[in-house]
Amino acid sequence: MTRLPIRTITATAILAALAHPLAPPPAMAQSDDTTIDAITVHPPVAARFQCSEHALGAEDHVPDALAADCVVVRRNAGPDGNLLSLYSGDGTRNEDWHSWREPLLAPFDGVVVGFQINPESTVPGARGEGRSSAILFRQLVDSEPTDVHVAYVHVREVIVSQGDTVQVGQPVARIGNNGSSFHPHVHIGAFRGDMMSEDAVPLQVRMDLEAMGRIRGTVGIEPS
Repeated sequence: MTRLPIRTITATAILAALAHPLAPPPAMAQSDDTTIDAITVHPPVAARFQCSEHALGAEDHVPDALAADCVVVRRNAGPDGNLLSLYSGDGTRNEDWHSWREPLLAPFDGVVVGFQINPESTVPGARGEGRSSAILFRQLVDSEPTDVHVAYVHVREVIVSQGDTVQVGQPVARIGNNGSSFHPHVHIGAFRGDMMSEDAVPLQVRMDLEAMGRIRGTVGIEPS
């Protein structure tokens, strides 16, 4: 399968780029081939959620290219409370948002190869500045590292450290609102490639629907 070539950087440099979102990112090489690869990950949260996705060409650098921005939703709005809502009240407080402090679950069996913490939180509705808190995972298959990486961005209350091995679905942090963000959510970016090479490839993020089916209804999620 043809891949979209893009320059990559080290784990430290990726997190530094997230820390300073206004800095020029590494540019993705131009390609006429629209075939893209995807990675299936464990749902980021056990709660009901929905994601908006970065279309091909919307961003030209990892881990933003082809990424997903996910928010927790609840079915408690509109007529008879049958519509989905993102927050309660007027949404002006982080605490109003259903995503706020929702536990984040490891995307796969992997190892934490880098993370950074921003203790400051952004006010909903205003785009934050400065760094974004992030965790960078490298996938393990049969305890062996692969070339697949996933970043969780805008996190808080991280409970893993660099070098830690995590199991798929294991709690690793909570959703926050920091850095280049307008409201509480988790940004999930994925890519394949050796971080020391120049051939990292952005991956479309897909959810493991089997895992979602297993956890739905077991942790207080309202039925569909």
